[in-house]
Order: sequence, then structure tokens, then C-alpha cells
Amino acid sequence: MQTAPGIGRRIAYWRTRRGLTQSEFARLMGRSVRWVEDVEAGHRQADPRVSMLAEAALVLHIGIDRLLPAAPDREARHHDPLAAVRAALRRADTALAGGTTEPPVDLGVLRRELTYGWTAYAAADYGCLDRVVSSVLEATAGAGATTRASPAESAADSAESAGSTAPAVAVVRSAALALASAVAHVYGEPALAWRAADRAVTSAGRSADVVVLARAAHRLTGAMVGHEGAGAAVEFALGAEADLAPALGARGRPGRAALRTLRLGAALAAARLGDRPATRDLLEGAERADPGAIQVRLHRVTAHVLLGEYARAIAGRFTPAALAVLPRGRQARHLIDLARALAAVGRRSEAVGALLEAEAVAAQEVRCRPMNRRFVQEILRLDSSTDGDESRLRALAARCAGNGSSGPERAWIM
Repeated sequence: MQTAPGIGRRIAYWRTRRGLTQSEFARLMGRSVRWVEDVEAGHRQADPRVSMLAEAALVLHIGIDRLLPAAPDREARHHDPLAAVRAALRRADTALAGGTTEPPVDLGVLRRELTYGWTAYAAADYGCLDRVVSSVLEATAGAGATTRASPAESAADSAESAGSTAPAVAVVRSAALALASAVAHVYGEPALAWRAADRAVTSAGRSADVVVLARAAHRLTGAMVGHEGAGAAVEFALGAEADLAPALGARGRPGRAALRTLRLGAALAAARLGDRPATRDLLEGAERADPGAIQVRLHRVTAHVLLGEYARAIAGRFTPAALAVLPRGRQARHLIDLARALAAVGRRSEAVGALLEAEAVAAQEVRCRPMNRRFVQEILRLDSSTDGDESRLRALAARCAGNGSSGPERAWIM
């Protein structure tokens, strides 16, 4: 079987760009020179595991997307950007309980894949996440999954008993399922987002780590909004907070951050219900849990938009310097919140400017989310007689048009 020639060529190209010989690259990869020669010549497996590509990308100091094969239909209207995730979840649902024929799990490699995946998500680089998530889910699918240590971890892990690896696998799987839920939400798939988040909570429970469980519960809170409604989401989040707060308080900084995140998710769900007192209390509780966290300021602006408090949202806008320290995806989401508030108060030209700035920062954040594409169309329908932004806005709408999706999303301008 042969690898896709393009992948081998890209590895060879970036290896040369980095000034590495095949021998040096082989040593850094922990492989033989023959292995490198075969990969670059296209003589390895037909569909290389993302874990191998993630290792190569790490060695070459590039994003894994630079190595993935081109997909001309990736942006096509009817292309399913979550096909591999759906397949991995179906496989997990139908797998027989007890034991697995999968090869041992290398937790070091899977953690690096997840680190790349969450970094790509934060940067709103969504196109590569289907393969990253599905690779980790496939690797951890077996009920009796075993692990093998990466070279860097072998000395530390050698003292652990075989049974102690199960919680570590559960942590990795929970993070992969949470990422699957997050990206499903991006593409407007509420049922898939809920399904993955629900399984993330189950895996987190097996990890016996309260911080991991709180993070998974936060992801499920967000997924419940689109699947069961904001009321159910608030009820679940408040129950999770009551159950987990004492243990989180004992975990120091990570525990406080997890508690803050859980309360922020509840606050946005309450804001969707139009419950101003509950939203205010939850935001203040998040601030108390983790004083000075920039995430509270960001969520406060989003809550103002959801509550129709547009002047307050505009007043809470971040300066360019404050925005610059955030991941690109979070910058774009804040700018889109600002654009919604500006459009709602009739400042259409400024709203268009904020939208275009968001696209320049993180194009996929604007183009991939159905809710944001619909927002672009809604601004187009507003009166345009007093500004000259029509051509720029129509060009943005055309760029969004190739990213079709289904799934219910709340309209922002009535």
C-alpha cells in the first residue's frame, strides 16, 4: 500500500526547509532512515495516522494542516466536515464491551494530537479537526484499552501499575469528545454536539479527576442549549456546580478556573432565557471564583448581547491591544458580538467593519458557523442607503456562501 504522494512530498519539503537530513529527521522521529525514505517516496500506508503526522509536524515546527492532503471539496456546500467524527462515535457505540483488539495506546502521542487540536480550535482553524478528533477517539475506543508510554514518559510510567492507566485514557478520551462537541457546535450540529458532550462527561467520570469532570460538564451545558433548551442547560450547570464546587475549591488554580468556566456557561444559558438577575449573579460568581480572568469580561459582553443590552455590550468592547493577547478565534467571536450590538442599534457601517475585521482575524469563525453566516445575510437586508459598505458586505456574503450547513440557530436581528 502507498501513502498519498502529496504527504510524502510535503514532509520532504518541510524537512529540507528546516535544514534537516533524512538521518536527522529519522532520529528526531524515533524512526529509521529507511522509514523516512519510504514515507517521502510514498511507499507507506495509504492513509497515515494523524498521530504520525502530528509527530512530524511537531518535529518540523509547523501546523499539521501543512501536511494533510488537499481536499478540494472541503468547502463544498454538501460536504460533511464531521464525517470521521460521526464514524468514530458510531464505532464506539457498537463496539462490544470488554477487551479490545486495538494496539496499545501511546498517551504521549495522543496528548500531543489533542494539544494541536485545541490550539487549532482556539485559532478557529476548524478544517483539520475532524481527522484529529476521530484519530484520538479511534485510538481510545476499546473498553479495555491498554497504554504504552512514549519514550519521554517511559521512565515515569514504569513505576505505575497496569490498572492505573485507565483513568489517564479516560482523561484523553474526555478531552477528545469535548473537542468533538465544540467543533460540532461550530458547524451547527446540536444533536452531535450534545451526543459527544454527554460521552465526554461519562469518560470524565471514569477519570476520577474533578477538574476534568467540570470541564466536560461545561461543554455539556453549552451543548444542551441547542439540544434540550437553555432552561435544561441552566438546571444542569447549577446542579453540577453544587456537586463539584467543594472539590474544585481544594484543587487550587485549576479548580478555580474550572469553576469559573462552569459558571460562565450557566450565565450565557441564563442570558438566553432573558433572566437578567440570574445572569448577573452567575457572572459575579465567576468573577469571585477566578478574580481578574479576562474570560469573565468577554462573556459579560456576550451576555449583554443575548439580553438585548446593546449599549452595554458596545461599552464593554475590548481595545485592539487587549484583543491582541487573545487567541484568534476568541478575538473574532468578540468582534462578532460587537457587530451584532452595533447592527441592533442601527450602526450598520461600524457593524460591517467589525465583521470584516473578524474575518481578517479568523476567517473560518465567520464562514463556518451557520449563525454567523445568517447574521451576514441579516445585515444585508438592513437599510443600506446611508453607507457605502454594500459591496464589501456582499463580497463577504459570497465568501460565506460556500460553507453550507444545517441545524437550528437563533436569529439575532428580527
